[in-house]
Amino acid sequence: MPIKVATNIRLEAEQIKQLKRIAVEKGASLSRLFKEIIADYLERVSTLSGKDWKKDPFFQIGTKPGRSGESMVSEQHDYYLYGKGRRSS
Repeated sequence: MPIKVATNIRLEAEQIKQLKRIAVEKGASLSRLFKEIIADYLERVSTLSGKDWKKDPFFQIGTKPGRSGESMVSEQHDYYLYGKGRRSS
């Protein structure tokens, strides 16, 4: 079993208010919500998870500047980056 360590953080009053509301909506404790948020963050940014976040199309923006020839790229960035979702016209 991993060793657990307690820590303190300071948040803005509005941030903690919003986080408490989210925890209540999820039916989770604030502590559990923080653990979920941190686990999600670490999975997304850590190469230790087996995912190389540097290869994500989002992080390639600006590495090869030029024109795409596509219209509405700024409004439809998820579609052009990931090919998911639907285009809204």
